[in-house]
Amino acid sequence: MGRLAVEGRRAATAVVAVVLVLAPRATHAIPVFARVYDKPCSACHTVYPQLNPEGERFRDRGLHGFTPAIAPIRVAPGLDVPGTLPLALSASVGDEIGKTDVPGRDDETREQINTFLGLLAGGELGPHLAFLVDYALLYTDGRTGKTEAGTRPGMAMVQAHAALGSWLTNLRAGAFELPLGASPRVHRLFARGYSIYGTSAFSLLGVRPPVDGRRKDTLSLASTQIGGELSALDDSTGATAALGVVAGSNNRKDNNSSKDVYLRLGRRFGFHNAGFFAYYSPDILGHGAHDGAARFGPDLTLYTRRFRLVAQALAGHDASPTAHGEPLWHWGGFLEGNLRLTPALIALLRVDHVGTPTFDDRAAGGTTRVRRRIWEVTGGAQYLLAENLKVVVEASYGNNYEAVARSTVESWSVTVRLATAFWPLTPPDLLPWLERWRGE
Repeated sequence: MGRLAVEGRRAATAVVAVVLVLAPRATHAIPVFARVYDKPCSACHTVYPQLNPEGERFRDRGLHGFTPAIAPIRVAPGLDVPGTLPLALSASVGDEIGKTDVPGRDDETREQINTFLGLLAGGELGPHLAFLVDYALLYTDGRTGKTEAGTRPGMAMVQAHAALGSWLTNLRAGAFELPLGASPRVHRLFARGYSIYGTSAFSLLGVRPPVDGRRKDTLSLASTQIGGELSALDDSTGATAALGVVAGSNNRKDNNSSKDVYLRLGRRFGFHNAGFFAYYSPDILGHGAHDGAARFGPDLTLYTRRFRLVAQALAGHDASPTAHGEPLWHWGGFLEGNLRLTPALIALLRVDHVGTPTFDDRAAGGTTRVRRRIWEVTGGAQYLLAENLKVVVEASYGNNYEAVARSTVESWSVTVRLATAFWPLTPPDLLPWLERWRGE
């Protein structure tokens, strides 16, 4: 057994021990907001962590709107702190089997243990302020299979809220997700991420960013960004707007001097909503190389009690991804559906696509000529053992076709995971579920 596999299995054992071995046998587990407001998880979630319309409404009100069941503690005029420990833990552990078939290589089927242990914190800080923090204490790097310790929060923000007539307004600062058609990570129901949010011009071209001696990561819409955002919802018409300025550094210290701006305009129609997102960066590289970038496109969400349909389309433009002055357009999106078969069982299906026209910078002194088309299909199911404890089964197939070289890379993976979120002092209790299953 390899060293990485051993480390993964040891980490998995640690997570399982935290979640199960220390679990009190006579308590019911609820995450931080459910505990503060004495609400079930289903009050704000379809299936944790995906928000339902009431959960989105709670977010629109600046993480306010319910009356706390546990009274807050006044520390100064207009400033309170939660009256209970404002923390929750999220954890998952499971096995993943997959294979990537690259032409000319004899690739083996891989297997790895995926583990995650995160710390969630949040709550009201009085009638107009709130905070939210999401920190990964332990996670498995999907590229290497190695279990890593988190070095920075995935999300950390302070938010101010005010009702101005029919408008609900929010001002937030820190590290937060961009207002896309679907949550890229924090409230994403699928285990697998969205291709269009995580793609970049460099991954599509198969080249590294042309920046010497500097960080090689570049803008990813899937990552939280550091900056500030002003948003508003007109309660009378359902109109929404969000305007933000961010570093575009993917939750890290900014690697160039430019600042990025984005805008999202939308409209709510009952439980349904539609919107348009636009993002612009004057330069996502810096340090001697310049690549201005734009991302824009519409989104649509249709929601009923049993079914949710989400669609996102995005186009992208990079001015000079190889530093030879040749621009690249790319486009894509996804269509996903979630169907609740029973109160405890939900089925998932999603199709992702990303593509480019032919890119050729050889006339400008480069060496890159690419035309790419990527398709992914992901399906599965999630079964609730309890409101905040679920089994996830998911399978994915991908086809990456590069037309210039006429090369196709196929991949598939299957994962089975146990996932939960709970207040640290009352982890999820499996005993009542086991007793019901045995008919006791």
